[in-house]
Amino acid sequence: MIINRVRFLKGPNYFAYTPTICIELDIEELEKQPSDAIPGFNEKLLKTLPNLGSHTCSQGYQGGFAERLKRGTWMGHILEHMTIELQNMAGINAIRGKTIMMKKQGFYYVTYDYQEPKSGLQAFLAAKEIVEAILNDEKHINVQLYVNQIEQLYYKNKLGPSTEAIYQAAHSKKIPVERIGEESLLRLGTGSRQKYVQATISSQTSNIAVENSCDKSLTKAILKGCSLPVPEGEIAYSIEDIFDSADRLGFPLVIKPYNGRQGQGVITHIKNKDELFNVIHCLDSHVEKYIVERHFEGHDYRLLIVNGELTATSLRLPPYVIGNGKETLRRLIEKENLNSLRGDGHEKPMSKIPLTHTVTCYLEKSNRNLDTIPKQGELVQVVGNANLSTGGKAIDVTDQVHPTIRNMAIAAAKAIGLDIAGIDLICQDISKPFNHLKTAIIEVNAAPGIRMHHYPSEGKKRDVGKAIVDYLFPTREEAAIPIIAVTGTNGKTTTTRLVHYFLSDVKTKVGMTNSDGVYIGEEVLVQGDCSGPISARTILAHPEVDVAVLETARGGILREGLAFRQCDVGIITNVSEDHLGSDGIETLDDLVKLKRLVAEVVQKTGYCVLNADDPNVAAMAEYTDGEVIYTSTYATQPLVRAAINEGRKVWFVDEQGIISYSSDGVIHQFMDCTQIPITISGMARHNIANLLQALAAAHTQGISMEELRKKAIAFMPDKKLSKGRFNLKKLKERTVIIDYAHNVAGLQAIFDTVSAYNRNHIITVLAGPGDRIDEELIRLSEVVAKHSDLFIIKEDDDLRGRVPLEVAKLLREAAIEEGLHKDKTYIVPNELDAFIKAWEVSQPGDLLLFFYTDFDYVDQFFETVSKNLLPKK
Repeated sequence: MIINRVRFLKGPNYFAYTPTICIELDIEELEKQPSDAIPGFNEKLLKTLPNLGSHTCSQGYQGGFAERLKRGTWMGHILEHMTIELQNMAGINAIRGKTIMMKKQGFYYVTYDYQEPKSGLQAFLAAKEIVEAILNDEKHINVQLYVNQIEQLYYKNKLGPSTEAIYQAAHSKKIPVERIGEESLLRLGTGSRQKYVQATISSQTSNIAVENSCDKSLTKAILKGCSLPVPEGEIAYSIEDIFDSADRLGFPLVIKPYNGRQGQGVITHIKNKDELFNVIHCLDSHVEKYIVERHFEGHDYRLLIVNGELTATSLRLPPYVIGNGKETLRRLIEKENLNSLRGDGHEKPMSKIPLTHTVTCYLEKSNRNLDTIPKQGELVQVVGNANLSTGGKAIDVTDQVHPTIRNMAIAAAKAIGLDIAGIDLICQDISKPFNHLKTAIIEVNAAPGIRMHHYPSEGKKRDVGKAIVDYLFPTREEAAIPIIAVTGTNGKTTTTRLVHYFLSDVKTKVGMTNSDGVYIGEEVLVQGDCSGPISARTILAHPEVDVAVLETARGGILREGLAFRQCDVGIITNVSEDHLGSDGIETLDDLVKLKRLVAEVVQKTGYCVLNADDPNVAAMAEYTDGEVIYTSTYATQPLVRAAINEGRKVWFVDEQGIISYSSDGVIHQFMDCTQIPITISGMARHNIANLLQALAAAHTQGISMEELRKKAIAFMPDKKLSKGRFNLKKLKERTVIIDYAHNVAGLQAIFDTVSAYNRNHIITVLAGPGDRIDEELIRLSEVVAKHSDLFIIKEDDDLRGRVPLEVAKLLREAAIEEGLHKDKTYIVPNELDAFIKAWEVSQPGDLLLFFYTDFDYVDQFFETVSKNLLPKK
């Protein structure tokens, strides 16, 4: 079996709304060997992965997959189920999968859920290796080894529990959220509304407050100045200083690094000088200064403050083991660390107990070491603090906190200046009123960990992640800029440009992606075909963008899925045969399903603008949660009439050629479409259709009719505003029209538009995209042959897998077959040369149609002709 291609579909995609891995798989000779034709395979597989027997498959009931195995199913489908099962065994939630047979025999698309890409792919690779081992009749297959590999990759690369809690909270609230880089930085929201969170430090967190909290001595000084209780203490720069401070402060004592974090190097409850002597040699020699302070008797609590409110409180217990009279403390700690809830660092609800000097130093106090064997039933505390990072446990006590304690913690966070803070507090009973003599604030932490609150060892879970997200963004609308997504076969770019133009003003910066670039306002950031998710994410991440208008092409959806989970306005222009036979899109129905994805992700408060003149598009109304707005170039269109009668919004052209808008049963005349330049005096029906949809979308965003009229009249079909879309230029008694049409429907629309033009001859220059199937290329040539007097056939610079002149010859043969005389067809491979050839064979009064691939050649052509730089014959 051979993996030909792996696609990580991050956003909503052709297969699912959730992140999906798509494997293009060649099962080779196994195409002739379904599962029922391989002796013993099914039995060995179910013995190796017993839980596969309970998979439902498409049957819809437990055991359905096992039935499919017995009846015979192919290896792609089997690998799909195995991959899902292996992820679940590794603790990764994966449910959905689907295997699709490709047109080429033996080739399949295997798709399935993933949570983290590296572990998701490893699960498939492991499934493939297990199948190959079964087919090779290997006697022992160590499935757990594969599961461990998947699990290790997952926890190594996934977000930590605190960051993940914030991510999931934003996701649940439908707030756009994205991980930036490979660490713990999240971007919440989009465009000009975005904010960042790293661990639990937010964009709102004061830098000076973080600095204050990291300086333990300064923290104590600030709190003490507010009459908040802190333990008496001193800074020590040497061993001698530590002993001197002990003499002045008295016992019991705590020693901790001045700039320590996560409880590392903290030694507590040093009761006398003998214990101080025992632990002093364990201090980290790299630490330049320590804090020595009085030890307070009581319980260790963490109070989590978010935006001046107490969100959660935990009682923290230091890690301990229970002796059995046989095993050493080292062995007992190792066994406890095998607990499935414990992991390295912060990857799981609890951390492993560190076998470091943190433990050995604490044990030294009581004359123990890691080789000590505690008695049967003896409980031995192995770390001096209760921090979760050093293996401690947490019990939720949020509901027990006395109001005076709560107010004190809130005051401490405010005193330091932190919007999100973890207050470490020692007191004997948190449910009792605050007692200044029996309570001490030990630390005020910036970036407090929140996994103890989400995964307490005992007590109620507290959704601190949600509290943080609610603080940053009370509503989704405050987080997400409006997204207008435009898809379809033809007219996407023009519609996108129109919407961008209609929405732009001095107060609103509109970001746009389309087939020729990425735009922020009027500024071009990137040139080229930018109609995919990478470009869309550029717009959504830009801090100056107030509205995003995104052309959303098929290729990008198939490559990565959508760049957004939801949009505010979805526009589907039309759907016709184009690019069939590639990337699993074999039929028009497949293409309709793909384009429909934009309608499906329109949010409930949004709008779905559908071309009622295209039955495939109109039918998408059943698949959207948004309010449907139909558009039509015909007033008699049945869906338009029904929408008017029902009081729904609709844009259409009436019998007199007036663009009209109806809402609540009242029809408002917008303006005569012949007065709008983009309609080419009303002849370009395809541009009228684009204009209607752009008007509908812009109007939903609050643009007034008056403003839309001004903008519609000002939008010219020229190189500046509508580059490469029916750009018309008069030159030396010829008319040259530049357009990007590259499929049958697009070409027919252009020929329909120019049919009313006065001209002698029509000369067409066109290339056939190499990634189209032959039948599609033939139909393309037939349209040109029917409407042209001369046909100049060029080639794209990118042949897309074809050999030189292969497509050009196919187009010429099809044109001749359609009835265009062979003397009226020319093959001129270079695009610029083809344009010049068309000019050379033209006469005054002719109409030249240039269907370009690279607009630079268009510019070069006009420069050449206007300056009389044509080569001499």
